[in-house]
Amino acid sequence: MKKMISLLVVALMATTTFAQSAAELARQQKELNEINMKMLNAKPTKDAKKQAKELKKEGWQVPAGEATIEKQITQSQLYGAELMADENGAPTKRFILQTGQTTSGTYNAGVAAARTAAQTELAALLKTEIVAAIQQKLDNAQGSTITATTVDKFNERARAIVDESLTNSIRVLTIYRRLPNNNFEVQVRLAFDKKELTARMKRNLQKELESEGDALNPVIDEVFSNK
Repeated sequence: MKKMISLLVVALMATTTFAQSAAELARQQKELNEINMKMLNAKPTKDAKKQAKELKKEGWQVPAGEATIEKQITQSQLYGAELMADENGAPTKRFILQTGQTTSGTYNAGVAAARTAAQTELAALLKTEIVAAIQQKLDNAQGSTITATTVDKFNERARAIVDESLTNSIRVLTIYRRLPNNNFEVQVRLAFDKKELTARMKRNLQKELESEGDALNPVIDEVFSNK
């Protein structure tokens, strides 16, 4: 998991402001819509077919009417490989991928629980990294505008802030298998748009911590760009 996070959050786009105009939001949504359509129309890759074959041997399947395992794995691969330009114009991955897996008495309950598990695990990892970076900045930077009070205040609300920032995600893989006791084991993989995530997290920080939020924006950029 650490390796996955390191690869996927290696260079979140740094922004100098968290306020986005209506035109910027519309452009970003248009970009995302185009990406989604490209993924939906993609043909299964050779590697996806190989992975799907192994999963089927292990009993994994998809409900009738859903995209095949090969197709879903291909979409997951493409989201993971999708690039955007960072603040310096260099290519960087656009999406964070996170997988959750749970066991439930029904398929629908399993999907909901697996999706929640994926989001919760990513939120916990991001919260830990951000809080640690803030504490390190406070310890190392003399005259920093980030005070111990700011850190304490952030620690109290960090989980809620990250959770609020992870509200949007794209479900790129959903598979299940029946267990001997007839329960459903469900695996869900989510894709989070890092461009949108970074901007939303900064807006939530600013709203929660008022003027102190400005001092924390560079911390977020540093956490994500160094992983």
